[in-house]
Amino acid sequence: MPRLPALLCLLFVPLGCEAPRQEWLGLYEMTGTAHYSIPGLGHLSSPVSATWRVSEGTAVEFLLSDVAGGCSLGAHLEEERALLEPGTSCSWSENGVLFTLSAVHGSVTLADGQGRFEMAGRVTATARGQLYPGEFFQNATLTRVGP
Repeated sequence: MPRLPALLCLLFVPLGCEAPRQEWLGLYEMTGTAHYSIPGLGHLSSPVSATWRVSEGTAVEFLLSDVAGGCSLGAHLEEERALLEPGTSCSWSENGVLFTLSAVHGSVTLADGQGRFEMAGRVTATARGQLYPGEFFQNATLTRVGP
């Protein structure tokens, strides 16, 4: 059954139901910590720092993209939070090891240009020709830096 706010937006689109969605779009600096637990490779906590762009998607409501080009995550807006689409993933290489993250859950909350970006899920490291599956979670802050 559709929620009341969604029905009201369908009935009263001219009154600005799209406005909250537009407020999410822009460029953000992200800083925080990611924690990895990968059997066979160990446990690691590392700082994360990146610039992300939130834009409108085509197959998803929002696209959260690392401007360095390593990651693009789909999300949808639900009750003042952007929720990552389960299974959305990204990959990067570091010190000869290929890492692939697959989000199981994640959310972004924003208010007045500040917010939180939390996600957790599975990680697979490919090193020395072998796959090492594990888990990860990330806690980070977002600060709006541009349109």
